[in-house]
Amino acid sequence: MKRVIVLGAQVPFIRGGAEFLNEELVRQINLWGKQRQVVAELVQLPYRWYPETEILSSALAWRLLDLNESNGQKIDLCICTKFPTYAAQHANKTLWLVHQHRVLYDLERTRFDFPHLNSRDVALRDALRVSDTQLLSDIESRYTISQTVTERLQQFNGLSSQVLYPPSKLAPLITSGDYGDYILCIGRLESMKRPDLLIRAAAHVPKAKIVIAGTGASDYALSLAPLVHELGLQDRVELTGFVEDEKLLALIAGCRAVFYSPVDEDYGFATLEAFAAHKPVITVDDSGEVGRIVKATGSGLVTGPTAEEIAQSIGDCYARTGAQLRALADEGYRLSTSITWDRVIRELVEERI
Repeated sequence: MKRVIVLGAQVPFIRGGAEFLNEELVRQINLWGKQRQVVAELVQLPYRWYPETEILSSALAWRLLDLNESNGQKIDLCICTKFPTYAAQHANKTLWLVHQHRVLYDLERTRFDFPHLNSRDVALRDALRVSDTQLLSDIESRYTISQTVTERLQQFNGLSSQVLYPPSKLAPLITSGDYGDYILCIGRLESMKRPDLLIRAAAHVPKAKIVIAGTGASDYALSLAPLVHELGLQDRVELTGFVEDEKLLALIAGCRAVFYSPVDEDYGFATLEAFAAHKPVITVDDSGEVGRIVKATGSGLVTGPTAEEIAQSIGDCYARTGAQLRALADEGYRLSTSITWDRVIRELVEERI
């Protein structure tokens, strides 16, 4: 029996794309491994990024772990995902990088970073970057979940990697329905995802109906309902909160288009989930991999990150027929069907144990 572990770092009580991806990766390896005497398990540690010293503590906690065996039995393969899981000790590690600790790199000194850094914080970050590069360079087999993450790894750490797109766990269940009267936004309600842009844009398109499905507990998330009322959009904007998969699938199947405008997103499952339903995606030109995929496939509309510009794209979607919207999403649909777990497991597991 071969044993595989997938390593995850999770902020307690927060579940997003990375957490779902890790769980689905383990499930898929176990399905594949039933006839091949291979089993997989998810190993996680809690992660905290504040104060700055906690980042070092988290990295050290992983570094102290020797995961070459468990209970006297060999662990054959260790798959590391995001910072700082790749600090763990194992003789056969492979990297499928979701993202690094981004405030060390592309988000440093942006509005998503801490507003003030003292000299100790700066020195600590410098040390973490050196350590990060060394730990990542020690892993020969390096994959990332997107071209955006691969480019960051090359830019900031001077390390090459291969892109290996992950499938959505919902992909096999997604169907294409009618092109309804609402624009759908799905994901966590946080400032880096910017669902408020969609709400503000709706104020400029009188016939637009908006459904935003997701949860959040931050001040930003709590500000969205008051914003809807402030703009007088109670009859046209619905904040559903958390929805079960069955409801989410129905929302995707029946929407006119999907809106997704994160800040320099690592990947963005919502994009491929929209494409799987033959729906176009409205996004913005600083959305990272989302914009890259939409531009490459031509399966949506990419505009500037302002309410007025987004409103024009929304109006465009309402002006098109269902047949035209379906045709717009054709290349995206083809891309979504080409992203499979067979390839992921072949690259990450089959060739390494």
